[in-house]
Amino acid sequence: MKRVALVAFAIVVLGGAAACGLRRTSNAPPPSTQGGDSKTREEAFRAAVKDLAKKTGAPERDIAGVSQEDYTWPDSCLGCTKTGESCAQVLTPGYKIILRVRDATYEYHTNRGDRARLCGQAMVGLSPTPY
Repeated sequence: MKRVALVAFAIVVLGGAAACGLRRTSNAPPPSTQGGDSKTREEAFRAAVKDLAKKTGAPERDIAGVSQEDYTWPDSCLGCTKTGESCAQVLTPGYKIILRVRDATYEYHTNRGDRARLCGQAMVGLSPTPY
């Protein structure tokens, strides 16, 4: 019985010590079972985080992954055409990635590589003001 108690105590102490040394980092959402491999998912996620950090000035470690879904975009602009831009009408496999930083969420469309486009932003927890 003493041995079990000692082992349990050691696990709690070691787990607590390890947790104290942890630093928050940008973590991708769990991998899906469909579509690209984990390397392409991670590459796309990192591209989106890097772009958002540049646009918002937030450190990459403060950007959280909310979701990442496999998606086939209808064009080379990843379904996110900007005014005056022409896009090849070609099916493009990629991901829809939702990131969160501070009080806002951001929707990114990516290919299966390092190309990421910011396509939307919403504030978290704010309801529309009634008129």
